[in-house]
Amino acid sequence: MKMKNNIYILPLSVFLFVCYIGTALADMDDGWDTPNKPDNVVEDINPTLVNMANWLLGFVGLIAVLMVIYGGFLYLTSAGDDTRAENGKKTISYALIGLVIAGFAYAIVKVVVATILT
Repeated sequence: MKMKNNIYILPLSVFLFVCYIGTALADMDDGWDTPNKPDNVVEDINPTLVNMANWLLGFVGLIAVLMVIYGGFLYLTSAGDDTRAENGKKTISYALIGLVIAGFAYAIVKVVVATILT
């Protein structure tokens, strides 16, 4: 029973971090000087990071959908076998939890790119 209460702490912590990081970074002093950039250096890394995050989120989404389909297949073909049906339910729920965590990771990347790197 103790594990069920603790499972909500991580998503809640990530959500609060994403919500309040913008206000925390708004108070930072931007009066520092940046060094000159050497030749042949990418000027703006923001599109690269956002493209990587989009690609990875698409990949994780594809894997999560495939795992939900696999879990549904296990559940539907259990034919009364309780352990197989339970494995199907767990696979579906873990795939959905992984998709939610990937969504939080994408939100964190967007916040970091929008607030820190711009």
